[in-house]
Amino acid sequence: MKYPFLIGTALVAASLAAVPAMAQDAATSSETTSDEARPTPIVVTANRQPTPITQVGQSVSVVTREDIDRIQPIAATDMLARLPGVSVSSSGGFGQPSSVFIRGADNAQSLVLIDGVRINDPGDVGGGFDFGALTIGQFDRIEVVRGSSGVLWGSRAIGGVINFITQRPTDEWHARAQAEYGWRNSRQVGGSASGKVGPVGLTLGGNWLKSDGYSAFDERLGGKEKDGYESKSANARAEVELVSGLTVDAGGYWTKANYGYDNTGADALNEGLKRDALGYANLRYVGLDGKLNARLGYGLTDSHRISDDAVYGPYTTNGRTERFEGQVSYAPIEQASVLLGAETEKQKFSDNYGSRDSTSLDSVFANLTVRPLQSLTLNGGVRYDDHADFGDKTTFAANGAWVLGSGVNGIVIRASYGEGFKAPSLYQLYTNGGYRALKPETSKGWDLGADIPFALGQGHFTVTVFDRKTKNLIDYDYAEYNYYNVGRARSKGLELGMQVADWQGFDLNLAYTYLEATNEDTGAQLARRPKNNFTASLDRAIKVNEFGGLKLGADLRVGGGRYDDAANAYWLDGSVVVNVRAAMAVTRNVEVYGRIENLFDEHYEVVRRYGTPGRGAYAGVRVKM
Repeated sequence: MKYPFLIGTALVAASLAAVPAMAQDAATSSETTSDEARPTPIVVTANRQPTPITQVGQSVSVVTREDIDRIQPIAATDMLARLPGVSVSSSGGFGQPSSVFIRGADNAQSLVLIDGVRINDPGDVGGGFDFGALTIGQFDRIEVVRGSSGVLWGSRAIGGVINFITQRPTDEWHARAQAEYGWRNSRQVGGSASGKVGPVGLTLGGNWLKSDGYSAFDERLGGKEKDGYESKSANARAEVELVSGLTVDAGGYWTKANYGYDNTGADALNEGLKRDALGYANLRYVGLDGKLNARLGYGLTDSHRISDDAVYGPYTTNGRTERFEGQVSYAPIEQASVLLGAETEKQKFSDNYGSRDSTSLDSVFANLTVRPLQSLTLNGGVRYDDHADFGDKTTFAANGAWVLGSGVNGIVIRASYGEGFKAPSLYQLYTNGGYRALKPETSKGWDLGADIPFALGQGHFTVTVFDRKTKNLIDYDYAEYNYYNVGRARSKGLELGMQVADWQGFDLNLAYTYLEATNEDTGAQLARRPKNNFTASLDRAIKVNEFGGLKLGADLRVGGGRYDDAANAYWLDGSVVVNVRAAMAVTRNVEVYGRIENLFDEHYEVVRRYGTPGRGAYAGVRVKM
């Protein structure tokens, strides 16, 4: 694939050319609804409290349960890879190490949350989160904030924040379940339910996935031994109002995955295990007619990893993070509010080779929001971090959103500036081959964009330019077998997106990213970051029975080429992958579905010598109540 940029640009241009006609047709369609029928979406992750998306100054993408059902993904990365500014790199199939890069930021430079609780692993190489074994079935919603969010969310939020949100209990019980079978003997069963038992709101969910898999070492290079996998996960949440305005909630998430993996250049009978668990509890108060909101929270994340090499034996790591945090927001008038918060965190790391240590981080932050005009929202914040090993650091952020026009046709102009700070991980410090002199990473970044609605709010076109400079980026030297600091790194580029929801039965999604992510000391491109990335999907709903009928869809993913290493010695060509899918409602509550992934059996690599899935077919059934 030599021309991903040209193909992506041509498809975006062709889609944009259709925008005026779509808007005109939708405006006269009898199926369109009023402004009141389409309330402004509310997001939580960007400002750490519920905020209308038109008042958010950062670039945000929201994935809903309807999106997940329509696309039929298995892994969380299948949904993330469809968003502007996001690329994914996996060393083989499910269970294998998988990284997510937001605007070229390292995987460990993005904060990952489940229900607002950090799940980044202190035992991970960079203190990041390995997405390789995370299934998507238990989640109702994903919010992705692009750009530095370090002032509100702290260390590891240099690239952005990804928040996976489970189903929330309501007064009435709701439940869903699905079962699926497909390629390489893949089997999956999952479900969730939420509702109330007396005054207590409950959410329960679980998922099981097992497959024979395929060789992590590229089968087209001679890999024959299949690397299968099995994943189990569960989540729970309970909440109750103690007295008027005072509520308590607690919950947790647990996942365990067993998988086979290979060496870089050959089959191997290696076995791996990943286990992640988190628990949380919050005490929340709302008073003064909603003007005052306060929360005290506790969170615990615990991880366990085993990489059992068939020759050298097992390597085991354990990571543990314990956090206490509190925040209070007060809005004395409608035009202004202030958010204050404090956090303390302790991390522990150990392995079976004698590495054992811990560190702590104490932080305070403040954010002021003002609305001098009804259409203009401005935010400014400051954060002070005190790291036990690397001292103190003060960071700043500012952003704004300006709505031009009114109702569903209002154009939103967004701009943001953010700074970040991230200390080396315990893994990097204490497994670093004797080289310890690592410095913390710091960053400064900005972006500017617009959200342009059309088709009476049923469609949105987004365009954003961004630029982030990082000092002391931590990378790995494969020649010297240790970690080192890159003096200066820079990521800049352009994001384009288009979403059309239920326009005369059609759903359309386009995302294109142009990225220049470079080591400015050497001029080399940062490893595994494609310069061009384009995804498109088109779905059509056809009413053929009283229950809704038939849904048809297709995806196109054009992945640009990338270098596999920091020295830019190994180049991996780009790829073009096509997926198709269908779903059919057979009763009001039951739907059957199926899909073919990689329809044309494209051969490609995103990590050198590691394989990617060939053509595969899947079928399943969903039940909702």
